[in-house]
Amino acid sequence: MAGRLRHRGPDEQGSFLSSDGRCAIGFRRLSVLDPARSHQPMSNDDGLLTLAFNGEIYNFRPLRDRLLDQGVAFRTEGDTEVLLHLYGTLGLQALDELLGMFAFAIYDTKSVSLLLARDRLGQKPLWYALLSDRIVFASQAKALLVHPKVQVRTDEKSLTAYLSIGYIPCPHSAWSGIRKLPPGSYMTVAGPQCSPKRYWSPAVRQLSSSPNDPRGAVRSVVRQSVEARMIADVPLGALLSGGVDSSIIVALMSAAAGAGGGILTFAAGFTDSDFDERPAARAVAQHCRTEHRELLIRARADDVLDQLVAMHDEPFADSSALPTWLICQAAREHVTVALTGDGGDEVFGGYDRYRALWLAETMSKPAYLAATLAGGLVRPFASGTERSWSRRLVRFVDALPLPYAAQYFRYRRLFGPADLGRLLTSEFAAQLDLEGPAKWFCDLYEHGEFDSEVTRAQHHDLLTYLPDDLLVKADIASMAVSLELRAPMLDHRVVELGLSLPVELKVARRAQKLILREAFADMLPPEVISSPKRGFGVPLARWLREDLLERLRETLLGPELRRLGIFRTEALAGLINDHVSRREDHTHRLWALLVLGRWLLTR
Repeated sequence: MAGRLRHRGPDEQGSFLSSDGRCAIGFRRLSVLDPARSHQPMSNDDGLLTLAFNGEIYNFRPLRDRLLDQGVAFRTEGDTEVLLHLYGTLGLQALDELLGMFAFAIYDTKSVSLLLARDRLGQKPLWYALLSDRIVFASQAKALLVHPKVQVRTDEKSLTAYLSIGYIPCPHSAWSGIRKLPPGSYMTVAGPQCSPKRYWSPAVRQLSSSPNDPRGAVRSVVRQSVEARMIADVPLGALLSGGVDSSIIVALMSAAAGAGGGILTFAAGFTDSDFDERPAARAVAQHCRTEHRELLIRARADDVLDQLVAMHDEPFADSSALPTWLICQAAREHVTVALTGDGGDEVFGGYDRYRALWLAETMSKPAYLAATLAGGLVRPFASGTERSWSRRLVRFVDALPLPYAAQYFRYRRLFGPADLGRLLTSEFAAQLDLEGPAKWFCDLYEHGEFDSEVTRAQHHDLLTYLPDDLLVKADIASMAVSLELRAPMLDHRVVELGLSLPVELKVARRAQKLILREAFADMLPPEVISSPKRGFGVPLARWLREDLLERLRETLLGPELRRLGIFRTEALAGLINDHVSRREDHTHRLWALLVLGRWLLTR
């Protein structure tokens, strides 16, 4: 099992077998802090507690000082031993003290119990299988799947969720016998009955830090978060897109480095100017005086498709996984740790869909009628490209009569319940609840008390889209090349502040992340501060009409997939033909289907 995770920890292998024969742990280490001494699994002096820990504890030094004052003796200089002794001192309360990203297991020989825990936002993964006589756990499913007692039967209900939103949300997985520990949760295993428990959830807090100066509060907490994540005993850099979030991270890193400088930055792009981040990133790098390196992505999607599918263990439809993986490869040639701007959109309101909800919530009746009229006039001439202004207007107007939860599902979905009914064979669909994913999504949206629909949407994304899509992409892409990514925007204090800010400080009619732009306007070029959001995209629409078309048809329309009895071949052919002829833009739907098809056929 540990051998299947060598890419996550190429520097060292360790193992542990408890004296009572009840617990065995295999470990692969990527050495970042105290490389020479902090070997894992690590036991305390009396051998009663043993820890296996993936991630980083950013406040380990003040925690270490506190434990020293209490008489605790240390053998190492890293964060692993701090976590071990902190748990030995505080028990489960130690989770509340940790600032960082982590997944860990602690075996207690005295109580014959195992603790599994995961960081607040879900930056580090933890998968497990509860069997009749044991629990098996790992950082990725591929390690669990080699255990002889773990079932590998596909969970059809999870595939319905995947087709609805492009990923499989916690705690579910693509296999009926495997689960994911949710973010901000722990599980104590002392017998056959155990279940995850939450120790933290994203919530609106009473603002206590500089309430009369929210911009100053944002600047201060983000700066502290960046500086805490610059501690490493190995080379460190940053992934730079030239967007607001990653540019702020780089500017703060450069300020913290001072005159010594030397911050390494990495950017990537395609020759297609619509998907080339290099010019914007270059401008920021020059402004911040970093040592900048660029990657021109030349890889053909057809050549790496199956490798990308296998890397993710289960179906995963975020197409930006490909460039993320490639830029991580380029960065790993120079550094072991890289900071990113991940989380800025969820925390400070950066998505167009947030603005759409804000417009719908604040719209007057005359404005509603005007928008409906405009949508009706534009509809016959709307572009087939899903990101065009005309198509967005039509989509916005079509969603307006719906409840806000249903509006948000429309913005996030790939296939709705009716679409699934047309896509799936009647025999396969009869086993499923096609309404289930939409109901789960909307129920989660409605959960909690919030003062605006934007905050509700942020909360929803922090619970599922961020940990189950964006952070999965970042973890898999980086760990595939043994690179550690750190996301300062996902410090839980930054998250709580961003979620608690008034909506007018985040979203306006023509802009998002207002407070973030204003708080750091003096540190970046004006064109960066005023630039619209650009995702880390790929020329996927064109690929599906050209480079990937043969593979698309071969996979989705071939006899192997047809024999599985899942999809209506005529429905798949219709989606492909509409996309190729440009009658409709099915880019993300077809990519999700292609990934699922390759996963089903190559397992």
